[in-house]
Amino acid sequence: MYYKIAGLTVQMKPKYKPLIDQINPYLYDGKIEKIDCIIPDGEDVIHHYQKKHPKLPVGDAEYILYGAYFYDVLLGHQGILLHASCIVYENYAYLFSAPSGTGKSTHTKLWTEVFPESFILNDDKPAIRYEEDSFFAYGTPFSGKNDLSKNERYPIAGIAFLKRGEKNKIKKMNARDAIINFLSQTMRPTNEKRLDQVTEILNLIIKKIPIYELECNMEKQAPYVSYSAMKR
Repeated sequence: MYYKIAGLTVQMKPKYKPLIDQINPYLYDGKIEKIDCIIPDGEDVIHHYQKKHPKLPVGDAEYILYGAYFYDVLLGHQGILLHASCIVYENYAYLFSAPSGTGKSTHTKLWTEVFPESFILNDDKPAIRYEEDSFFAYGTPFSGKNDLSKNERYPIAGIAFLKRGEKNKIKKMNARDAIINFLSQTMRPTNEKRLDQVTEILNLIIKKIPIYELECNMEKQAPYVSYSAMKR
């Protein structure tokens, strides 16, 4: 089976839910000029991983391992994942990143309520790629338990690292803090070549994309505060 994910042609055969359902919008039946990523049949690896994590369903093990494989390949195509909820408004993507449970999905849900034309591009692991001298956000099938994802791409207006607060306020991050925060919410390979690729793309991201620290509550004023600072 062939899929188009973040602009890459991917060959794989998922066997379990949730991936077998979440990947359907990414099916590709067009002309294959080249295959960018071949995810091997990892049945033995999946079951070995599941045995190490016995509370993990086999389908979740497949989802985790196939996602990790894809994002590793993505690094070789000037792309990287960010653990974030990505919303699109007025044809620009806004990414909100934070550790699980902080409230990034709550914040983007508020966007859809106060900006009815906005929508979630990916609610867990959007792909970021450098193309045409700009950075774009892509939806991917690795979209978390809520499976909020669209197989589309949009130019990135900004990235915000979110933390809870009593008041809503936002400020630009310096380069050092931006890199530290980004590294905490992306893959950190031990392979030297892959680590160099991460470093290279992160240096480009902080030059090309405005990065913010967002302190917010769960009131409907919060999206107005973030949008007013990040909008193009």
